[in-house]
Amino acid sequence: MLTACLLAAAAVAGVTGAWSPCGLSMVETLAPTGYAGRLRTSVPACATFALGALAGGVATFGALALAGAALGAGGPAAAGAAAVVAMAAAAGEARGARIVPQIRRQVPEHWRRVLPVPVAAAGYGALLGLAFTTFVLSFAVWALAGISVALGDPGLGVALGLAFGAGRALPVIAFAPRGAAAVTATMCERPAILRNLRRVDALAMAACALALALAPPTGRPAATARADAALFAPAAARTASADPAGPGGALGDAPAGTRTAHR
Repeated sequence: MLTACLLAAAAVAGVTGAWSPCGLSMVETLAPTGYAGRLRTSVPACATFALGALAGGVATFGALALAGAALGAGGPAAAGAAAVVAMAAAAGEARGARIVPQIRRQVPEHWRRVLPVPVAAAGYGALLGLAFTTFVLSFAVWALAGISVALGDPGLGVALGLAFGAGRALPVIAFAPRGAAAVTATMCERPAILRNLRRVDALAMAACALALALAPPTGRPAATARADAALFAPAAARTASADPAGPGGALGDAPAGTRTAHR
């Protein structure tokens, strides 16, 4: 349940990001009526953009999870802190609060002028997938970053990155082939769309908070625990066999004949 909630939240947070200045410019860049110039260029550019977004998402959230694992995160206390972070993000999204901290940076516009559009699209996708190299449109992005560190699960971090990257890419590659002008006009002229997406973000983060509270991680991953058990079990067995008195050092467990002989 926890994994499903986190993946859904990451995907929705990625979709919400399409309503940023960078998302709007991506539609214009990849559209046949934009810099792509024709559908034959637009389609491969959309594909490379999606691949770049997926790679960027994996790089960010996978690295954050690895950092958490290196710090020894993943215990019940970390899960509790992650639940608080998720609930705070849900409250901010529900109120439509201004995103703070905000990263006021856009993708390099000149790439689309000096590079083949599919190549530039791959770079743009990577920058948007990285999450924190351009505008952030949802508190969920910050919250998911903190949760990735708190849980310290690299596998989950990679999955979150893929979900976020897919959400980041989906609106762009769905809208761009239809033409830039009409789509971007709709995105800009209907702010209710962004408000509703942020409400969905709020619901997703509230579900994550509940899942974290009800099923906190137990600590280290099970594979690590099994590896430790396999490593130390032979040593424990050798120690026990070398000490006839047993772990406690008492002679009461020795055979009765042995005790009589010593007398």
